[in-house]
Amino acid sequence: MAYQVLSLKWRPKTFEDVVGQVHVTDTLVNAFKKERIAQAYLFTGPRGVGKTTTARILAAALNCKNDQSGKPCNQCSNCLEIADSRNMDVLEIDGASNRGIEEIRNLREMIKYAPINSPYKIFIIDEVHMLTGPAFNALLKTLEEPPEHGKFILATTDIHKVPLTIISRCQRYDFNRITVKTISARLIEVLKDEDIAYEIDSIQALARKADGSMRDGLSYLDQVIAYCGDKITYDATIKILGIIPFDLHFDLSSAIHSGNAVDALKLLDNIQSSGTPVVDFVNGFSQHIRNLLYASLPEGKQVLGLSDELNQRYEDDAPRWDRRDLLRIANLLLELETMLRHANHPYLLLEVLFLKLLEMDASVSLDEVLKQLPVSYPGKLSTKIAEPAGPKPASSSHLTAQLPIVPKEQQAVEKPLQQVTVQHNDDQEVPTLLSQPVRQPEKARFTIETIQGEWSAILSEINQNSISVGNILEQSRIIKIENNLITIGVNGQPRFNMDRVDKKKDQIESIISRHIKTAVRIKFVKIDSAELPDSLPQVNSKEPEAPPGNREGIDNREAVVDRIIELFDGEQIR
Repeated sequence: MAYQVLSLKWRPKTFEDVVGQVHVTDTLVNAFKKERIAQAYLFTGPRGVGKTTTARILAAALNCKNDQSGKPCNQCSNCLEIADSRNMDVLEIDGASNRGIEEIRNLREMIKYAPINSPYKIFIIDEVHMLTGPAFNALLKTLEEPPEHGKFILATTDIHKVPLTIISRCQRYDFNRITVKTISARLIEVLKDEDIAYEIDSIQALARKADGSMRDGLSYLDQVIAYCGDKITYDATIKILGIIPFDLHFDLSSAIHSGNAVDALKLLDNIQSSGTPVVDFVNGFSQHIRNLLYASLPEGKQVLGLSDELNQRYEDDAPRWDRRDLLRIANLLLELETMLRHANHPYLLLEVLFLKLLEMDASVSLDEVLKQLPVSYPGKLSTKIAEPAGPKPASSSHLTAQLPIVPKEQQAVEKPLQQVTVQHNDDQEVPTLLSQPVRQPEKARFTIETIQGEWSAILSEINQNSISVGNILEQSRIIKIENNLITIGVNGQPRFNMDRVDKKKDQIESIISRHIKTAVRIKFVKIDSAELPDSLPQVNSKEPEAPPGNREGIDNREAVVDRIIELFDGEQIR
């Protein structure tokens, strides 16, 4: 007899044999017990989790001659024929190769005829999402109201490609990805039946490689048995399946933690020399970072699904990592996975990422930074009230505030403390020292004439950076100068131009300060020409003198232009 692969040899034949989908199998068994069988079922989920297998078991349970309780006997002719895909009343159709409207029309004609030797005529459409739009439309009416002897079972891996009109006419069952623990238990059961020795680490590596698919896990197991023979070892398993060993992940993460670029680049070179796809390595290293994150949490190692030795290794290595650093590394790896889909040089991207990780600084929380700041700092006033020397007055009290220590270089420029009096209810004046020295306003060290002398050069530099701002300043005047604050009145400009000069205020202040060799501040105000006194000089005015007869027309035209600039958020260049 020809060899039968493990994925077919160990294919479930009853609902109890289907692993990892208890929520589906229990519901179907209960439906048989309560005689609530639907006319159409829709099974959806990842590859290799039991959708088509469950559909065949459901068909066998419906047409079994010996048992109608949802448990096919697998002994009658109908059960055996369905298991071998040769029953005339159970038709399994591949939606990928029979996706047109003509195939669906033939199906509609076939379902009209009664079954040959079974209670139901059942149609299993696998990969139903591959049907065309017209084919789906042709199936709608028959799917909603089939004959009493007609049943439909649809299976798909891409439920989002199935029209909602189809989904609403079926009972939908979502199949889950199978856990590593469940896959490992099934693989151990198979190996015991096949009388093959194994190492537990190799079984867990196979289960992780299967990525939630039982069919993939059995296929990988078949491949490993062909390579190893009577005993499956961990080293042989990772070699034949191209799995990156945990030791390499630990060595690489240690190199990142210590910033050892030499070791990290050597390890990356070994990975490239082995020919391992970058995507597979990044996925494995992401899982390694995830394991470190889980191991750093209380009771987190219980969800790792690893051997006791590996669990202990992660638990020992996790405390030296900051979880914030691990989260940052995980985010960078996820970004790299997205970039690798369209990369021409994937190994170059991988090396650049790890060089970036080697330069990554440790995370520091804001609380830790604040804790390192000094508690007190110069200039902080004390609220302690000092008792004055000598006898106290009968009905008054002296209030003094303890002053900060002033450096000697600052004492020369500060004004002496002034004494003020506080009036009490008993009409006695008590001398009190101010906690802050009273300073006289500092007079400006420049005048309007100083700025006017440099104004042409100032405007020339401003025009080089922004012509529009220079044009606005050409129509402005100085209002006053106080404490190095220059108040400039902008004449007849719309709000848009006022906002523009405000945005450039820091740049204008820097230019003026450089030309007059004094730090200045600027304040812009909007004014009309009539508001300015005659004694204040105009900084620079290039307004052309209009003939007396045309002045009114020019003013109207300027008003229209200003209104247009304000409405359309524009700017006047010249």
